Amino acid sequence: MNNWKVWTAFMLVFLLGAACGVLGSGIFVEQRIVKFKNLKGTGLGGGKQFLHKIETQVKPDEESMKEIRRIVAVNRQQIRGVRGKAAEEILQIFTTTEQEITTLLTPEQQVRFAKIMKRIRKRFERIKLLRSLQK
Repeated sequence: MNNWKVWTAFMLVFLLGAACGVLGSGIFVEQRIVKFKNLKGTGLGGGKQFLHKIETQVKPDEESMKEIRRIVAVNRQQIRGVRGKAAEEILQIFTTTEQEITTLLTPEQQVRFAKIMKRIRKRFERIKLLRSLQK
């Protein structure tokens, strides 16, 4: 007779746990997305954080701040261009290095080395993807 109370309590606890898990996961994912979007424009020469620091710590007047924003925007484009060229050159050097090392290894070592290089190339591709998303 009291069996239905046990099952009701069990189901209630289960459903509340599932609801908390779903809500918690949703909040976690949302925060990660916000954090990822805030990465845009970070780094040398540009972005919201750099301008925010100037605005809060240096405290220029409004006219100067407009000019600072313009200067940062122009320089941000130049930095992106240099970063793209540097990435291409680094990839070329990396490929040359890989070829030179491969010639020195035995076939068994070449297989292991290829696995290492595959992981490194995946990392390069992830970085390229992140940078393309930031543009």
